[in-house]
Amino acid sequence: MSKILSYNKKTTGEGWISLNSQYNADEIEMIADPNGGLAQTPRTAIPSPFAQMDLVKNAFSRLAAHANLQGELMDEKLVANALDVAQLFFNYGELHNLLRIVEWNKTTELEALKQEPQHRLLGDTLEMYLEQDKDAFNFDRMDRLFFLVYGNQVVGSTSPVTLFMASPNAREGMYKIPVGQNINIFDEWRPLWERNEPFIKYIYALFTAYPELKKLCGEVNRYLITCFPLLKQQLQEIILKEIGNPTALDTESVEKAKTFLESNYSRMDDGVEALGIPFFCARAEDIQAAIQASDFRIVPSREVGDCLPLVLQNHLNAPSSDAFRYVTGAWDDSIEIRPTDYAIPVEKRVLPGTTHQYPWLTVNDFLQPSMIKLDYSLDRDSFFDGNLTIANREVDNCDFLLPLKPLYFKYFNVNDLWGTIGGRPRFELVHGRLGSVDTVKAVLRIPVQKNGAYITLQRTYIESPDGELSYDVANDRGRFVTVPFALSVFPFVRAPGLGQYNVQLVDRALGALENSRLSLEFFKNGYLQRLDEQEVVVRDRSLKNDKRVGSSYYRLETDFDYMNVVLTDERGNQVAVGTVCPKWAEYIPGYDAFTFAVDFGTTNTHVECMKGEGMPEPIRVDSTGKDRLLATLYNGESILYDVIIKQEFLPKVIGEDYGFPQRTVLSECERMDARNVDNIIALGDANIPFIYEKESIGYGNRVVPNLKWSTDISTAKRVKAYLTEVALLMRTKVLLENGDLQKTRLVWFYPLSMKVGTVRKMQETWAKIFKEVFGVSADDHNLIQMPESVAPYYFYKGSSRFRGAASTVASIDIGGGSSDVVVYESNARQPVVLTSFRFAANVLFGDGFSEIPHGDTNPMLVKYVDYFKRLFDADDDKYGELNGILDDITSKKKSEDINAFLFSVINNKVIKDNDVFSYNQRLNEDGARKIIFIYFYVTLIYYVANLMKHHRLEMPRSVMFSGTGAKVLDIVGQQRDLDLLTQMVFERVYDKKYDADGFAVVMEKREPKQITCRGALLQVRDNGGTAQVFELNRLMDNFDNPLKMNYSMIDKERLVYDDMESDALRAKLVDEVRRFNNFFISLCDDIHVTDRFLVDLKSLNLFKELVNKDLEHHLVNGWNFVNKNQEDKNGGDAIEDTMFFYPIIGSIRDNLIENLN
Repeated sequence: MSKILSYNKKTTGEGWISLNSQYNADEIEMIADPNGGLAQTPRTAIPSPFAQMDLVKNAFSRLAAHANLQGELMDEKLVANALDVAQLFFNYGELHNLLRIVEWNKTTELEALKQEPQHRLLGDTLEMYLEQDKDAFNFDRMDRLFFLVYGNQVVGSTSPVTLFMASPNAREGMYKIPVGQNINIFDEWRPLWERNEPFIKYIYALFTAYPELKKLCGEVNRYLITCFPLLKQQLQEIILKEIGNPTALDTESVEKAKTFLESNYSRMDDGVEALGIPFFCARAEDIQAAIQASDFRIVPSREVGDCLPLVLQNHLNAPSSDAFRYVTGAWDDSIEIRPTDYAIPVEKRVLPGTTHQYPWLTVNDFLQPSMIKLDYSLDRDSFFDGNLTIANREVDNCDFLLPLKPLYFKYFNVNDLWGTIGGRPRFELVHGRLGSVDTVKAVLRIPVQKNGAYITLQRTYIESPDGELSYDVANDRGRFVTVPFALSVFPFVRAPGLGQYNVQLVDRALGALENSRLSLEFFKNGYLQRLDEQEVVVRDRSLKNDKRVGSSYYRLETDFDYMNVVLTDERGNQVAVGTVCPKWAEYIPGYDAFTFAVDFGTTNTHVECMKGEGMPEPIRVDSTGKDRLLATLYNGESILYDVIIKQEFLPKVIGEDYGFPQRTVLSECERMDARNVDNIIALGDANIPFIYEKESIGYGNRVVPNLKWSTDISTAKRVKAYLTEVALLMRTKVLLENGDLQKTRLVWFYPLSMKVGTVRKMQETWAKIFKEVFGVSADDHNLIQMPESVAPYYFYKGSSRFRGAASTVASIDIGGGSSDVVVYESNARQPVVLTSFRFAANVLFGDGFSEIPHGDTNPMLVKYVDYFKRLFDADDDKYGELNGILDDITSKKKSEDINAFLFSVINNKVIKDNDVFSYNQRLNEDGARKIIFIYFYVTLIYYVANLMKHHRLEMPRSVMFSGTGAKVLDIVGQQRDLDLLTQMVFERVYDKKYDADGFAVVMEKREPKQITCRGALLQVRDNGGTAQVFELNRLMDNFDNPLKMNYSMIDKERLVYDDMESDALRAKLVDEVRRFNNFFISLCDDIHVTDRFLVDLKSLNLFKELVNKDLEHHLVNGWNFVNKNQEDKNGGDAIEDTMFFYPIIGSIRDNLIENLN
C-alpha cells in the first residue's frame, strides 16, 4: 500500500501537491511531534530571523490551552525563560550592577547599516523582513528593542509579540543571576503563578492599563487568563479589587490599573518600553519593606536608627510546619552562605539566593575568629562568664573571655547576654575535648522577628599549641590560646555622670607570647562608641621585658559598658580580642550625707567619715558580695596577681590590714620624671602604698616621703595624686552605701606654721579635686578648712575625761614635722592662743638639720635595726618579707623612714601584737636613751607654759595630746609620771601650785592620730559647731591675726630675718636655752629621774655634759638649713618659726643621740 508523506493527514493525492495558502493553526497542531512533546530544545529549522519571537509566542499560546498551564517541555521552558527575563527587567533597579540594557532603534540602526557598503545588504534584507512580517510580529508598532546584556552575552530582550523573550541559547546553569529566592535565571521552569506577588500583579496591571496589549500580545493575554484561577484566592481578590478583571474586554479598569502601576511601581529609566507601552520596575522601598517583613529580621533591645538587618545562618533546619519566611517564601536550607558573601561591608551585601541588596548578618559578624582563655576562674559575681559549662571531666575549670565583636552591642545591651530567650541562654560557652585537644564552642542566640524565635549562631574554637591564632577556613573553626593576665576595676559601682574610673591590666604572658602585648579598649552606649584618647589616659608602669610582668593603668573620664582585651603580636598585628562584661553594682542615690575629714600629715595621713549625724569612724570599704571597693577578673585570691595589685594599685579592702592611718608616702614608677611629666595620674603613675612597711613595695617602684612640706613643682603633682586617690576612696564609700554625692562634705586641716599663701594653694588643690571626683563645685559649706591644732580640742571637749569646761586647757598636737598648740579659756567659743613650730617627732626620729641621711650611722637605729633583724632572721619563713622591707628601707638611710617602719612592726598582721616587736616598748625600756625623750617632752611643756604665762593665761587644768608624735609620751612614762612631770613644769614656770582639783595629761593612747579627724567631724556635725569653724577661719585669714602668735622666749616679741644676723640676739636665744637646760637638769634631780623613769645614771651624767655644747652652732645651722631656699626674704619679714627650739633640735640629734649609748 502506498504511503503519503505529508506534515498532516489532510493531504490526499499522489506526487507533488500544491498549497494555495499557508498552514493555519489547526494544521500546525496536526503536525506530529516525533519526541512526543518531551523535547526541551526549541526548533531551529525555521526560515526567519524572528524565529525566537515566533517560538515564544506560540509557546504562550499552546500552554494557555491547558488549564494547568502544562504542556510540552519546550514550551514550558520558553515561557518560563521569557518570564525570567520579564523579572530581570522588573528587578533591574537591583540588578543594574550585574546587567546593562542596550537599546536598538529600528530607524537609526537600519539607516546606519545601509550607509555602510559592507553592511548595506544586511540592512536591506532586515528591512525587507521587518516590512514583510509586520502584521505577524507587530513590527509596524515597534520602534525599539531593548536587550539585557550580562558581560558580553545577551540574556534576553523585549519582544513586540510577547513583550519579553529569552536569548535562544538560554540554558540551565548558564548565569549566576538570581531571579527568585535561591533561584538563578533559566534554572527552573516556573509558571507565572509560582512567582512573587508584586511581579504577578505588575503583569496583570500592565495588560489591564494598556488594553491594546490584549490584542497585540493575545497569546500572552490568553496565558494570563488561564493562569488567573491558579493564583491564590487572596491574590485574585486583590487583583480584581485594585487592578481589574483580566478576563474582561472593556476599558473600565484602565485608569484604575494605571493608577495602580504608578502608585506601586517605578517607570524604568531611559524609556524602556515595548510597543509604546512603558515598562515598570519594583520600587526600592517596596522591596525593602518586603524584606523587613522577613522572619529573619533582627529584634534589637537597643534603639537602632538605621535599617534593621536580617540574621542568617547555614543549616537552619527549621521544620516545614514552622518554616521561617525569608523574602518571598520560606527559607531553603539549600541556600549556602559563603565567606565571599559576607566579605564585603554589611550595607553592601546581597541577600544570599536573591538579587536584593539589603544588610544581613551572620556568625562572622558577631563572633571573633580567635579566642582568649584565662588561667583562672573568673569572679562570676562581678563579670559575666559566658554561662560556661563543662562538657568533659578531662578539661580544667579556667574561664574564657567572650569572643564577641562590637557589632553585637549595636543591637543589644550588655546585660542581655546573661538573659534567656525561648528558655535558652542568649549566650553560652561549652568547654570540652576533642580527642586530645581542648575545644570550646560559643553559642549566640539572636532574637528575630518570627514570634518567639531566634537564630542560633555558633563557632567552635580549638586550642592552639603554638600560639597560631589564624582562622581555620578549611575546617571552619577558630583557635584559642591561654593568656595569663589580670584586670582590676575601681570603683566597681556605676553611677550616671560619674567620672574617674581606674582599670589595672597585669600582663604575665610569657613563653610563646613573651613578645606580645596586651591592651584594653573601652566601649559605652553600644556599637563602636569607643572611648577615645580624650576620655582614656593610659600609663605603662611595669615593663614585661624588665620584670617578667607588665602593668598598664587606664584612667577613664566616664564609666563603660564593656571592655575588650586586645592581644597583638611583636609586629603590632592584632591576633585575638576578648570581651569582658562587668556586672556593675548600680548606685542608688539615697538621702544620707557623708562628711569626711582628712588629716594629711607629715608622717601619717588619716581619714574618717561620718554618716549623717552618726559617730565618726575610720573609713572602711569592704569587698563583700557585689558591693565592693574594686573587682578583680579572677576569683578569690591569687598570690601572683594580688602582689602587684597591692603594690601598684589598691588592696581589695580598706580596713584593718590596709587602711588609715597610713604613711604619707607615695609609690611611683621609678622611670617617671616627676618634674617634667604634665600630670601624675593617681592609680596610674603613682598610688598610695597601703602595704608600705607591711609588705614589699616591689621592684621598679619608688617611694616618695615628705609630701606635706616640700615646695618643689614635682611634689605639688604628687600631693594632688595622693589626695585624689584619697578622694576617690571617699567617693566609693558614698556610692557603695548609697549616700547622696551632692551632700558630701570634706574637712581638711592645715598646720598653723603653714604660710597663708600655701594654705590658699592647698585649698585650691582640694577644691579642684573635689570638683573632679565628686562632680560638685566646692564652697565654704562642703569644703571646710580647719587648723589642725583645734580639732583635738573639739574631740576632747566631748569626752568624759574633759575637765576644761570651767578652766583653761591646752591642746598639743605633735606631728612628724611640726607641733601645734591651742589654748582655750573656760567655756570659750574660740581659742585665745594658737601657735605652731617645727619641734615634733622628727626631732627624735629624723636626721636633724642634715641634708644627708644618717640612718646607717645613727647609733639608736644601728642598735634597734640589729635587734629587729635578729628577730626576723630567727624565722625567715614567717618574717622574711618584713626582713626584706627592713633591708629596703635601711638602704635609703633615712632615719625618719627607718624609725617609722620599726614603730609599724607591732601592727603587722604577722606579728599579732607580740610585745617583743614593740619599738615603743624597747625605747621605753632603754635607760641609756630615756633621758632624750624626757628632755624632748619637757622642752615642749616648758615652752607652752612660758607661752601661756607670757600672755597672762591661767595654768591649764589639763593638757591634751594628739598626733602621731604623741607616741613619745608612752616612751617617757606612765600616766601618773606624765601628770607629775607636766604639773611640776607648769608650777615652776608659773611659780605657783595647782589647787586640790590638780592637773591631768589627757591622751588617747591607742589612736592619737585619729583624734584630729574625729574632733573635726564632731564639731561640724551641727550648724552651731560649723559656724564656730567658719568664724575661726575668718580670724585666721587675717594677716594680723591676734590669735596666732609665735613666742620668741626672749625680750623681743617679734623676730625678723635681720635679727638672725645679730650676734647679741643669737646670744640671747642661746642663753635662754641654757637657762632651760639648767631648769631641766634641776627638775630631773628633784623628781629623781633615775628612779622614777629608770634613766641610766651614766647617761644622765653624760647628758649634763653634752646638752649645752655647740648651742650657737646648732642655732645657726638650723636657721641655714630651714631657710636654704628663702633667698627672696626681706630682712624685715617676720620669722614664722620659734628659734628657741633650733639649738635644742641640734643638741638632741648631734649631741645626745650620737653619744648616749
